[in-house]
Amino acid sequence: MKRMIMLGAVVVVVAVAIIYFTRSDKVETQGVTDTEIVIGSHTALSGPVAVWGVPITNGMRMRLDEINAAGGIHGRTVKLIVEDTQYQQSKAAQAGDKLLRKDKVFALVAALGTPQNMVTMPRALEMGVLNLFPASSAVEMYEPFHKLKFSAALPYYNQIRAAVNYFVTEKGRKRIAVMYQDDDFGLNHFKGARDQAQELGLELVEVTTYKRGAKDFSSQIAKMKAADADLIVLGTIISETIGAKVEARKIGWDVDMVVSIAGYNPFTAELAKGASDGLYAATALEIPYEDQASSEVKAWMEKYKAAYGDTASIQAVVGYMAMDLFYQGANNAGRDLTAQSMAEGIEAIRDYRTMFGGPPMNFSETDHLGPSPREGIILAQVKGIRWETLRTISY
Repeated sequence: MKRMIMLGAVVVVVAVAIIYFTRSDKVETQGVTDTEIVIGSHTALSGPVAVWGVPITNGMRMRLDEINAAGGIHGRTVKLIVEDTQYQQSKAAQAGDKLLRKDKVFALVAALGTPQNMVTMPRALEMGVLNLFPASSAVEMYEPFHKLKFSAALPYYNQIRAAVNYFVTEKGRKRIAVMYQDDDFGLNHFKGARDQAQELGLELVEVTTYKRGAKDFSSQIAKMKAADADLIVLGTIISETIGAKVEARKIGWDVDMVVSIAGYNPFTAELAKGASDGLYAATALEIPYEDQASSEVKAWMEKYKAAYGDTASIQAVVGYMAMDLFYQGANNAGRDLTAQSMAEGIEAIRDYRTMFGGPPMNFSETDHLGPSPREGIILAQVKGIRWETLRTISY
């Protein structure tokens, strides 16, 4: 009788252990059920950077609809929850907490903005939630290394180093000034300009900053002109890029200005109505103008316009590619989807290319930046009200 009681007790203990560990597995893999994967993103759906946030979200949803229409990923449909931050850190913190704690997303994908990711990413990683392919080209999106964070964006730092190298070695510029947004986003541009200048035996002649949301750049432009700068590196997005160019024109100063992919946007040319003519940009992706696009990209653009009533551009490409990379990683991970298996699935991606061009992407167990940081950098320039690709650059 005692033996039967002991045997029964053992069975109960084993059963409880099985239930416990099964439940623990489910807690560790939040956002994943037998039929669904829930992912989240925070972006600017309103405010001054909505011209990036809205089309990025549309691009994500366009690829997501294709994935789900084809049966999902290993039998699971993918659900995307997007929160508006208006490009504000405080709202990003609120959005991140909602997505991570209330919605319990499996991963944050293509979240917009360096300052915003710097708030939400640490919280996600602490909870064991992946931070994937943010819409930011800051080095912090993949450094320091963490198993659960990946970037698909060629860094601002490298874009700016390549640009400075080109203007100094090819155009003879020697007096470099920097104007940048006073946060981690802008700091990436400053460091790129400073480090490349020093490598070429130069020092920056002026460094000036501005706060997010600034409208007046007269003092910054005046300082750089007084320093007799012959090249201005801009750590700016869209309105600030236009503002700097317009202010220089206002005082009759014809000086070369170069911005990163953050300011490389059709609106930088179109909204300025010719005032940004001559502006340069270092970028890794090209704006897909429909009259120059391949037949494949043109068909994609027509599909995008039919769905969203707007012309697809580089921002939509960023969102579409981020969602496609999520699909590739999750597909590689297999049916047993966890944060760990997803990370390994992304690390298995090799020679990833798309119809949109840009450098090939390769991930590994030790390198979570997809593109090679010194390859595939393009120099473009505003001519009239649109951008024209000039050449590839490096350093």
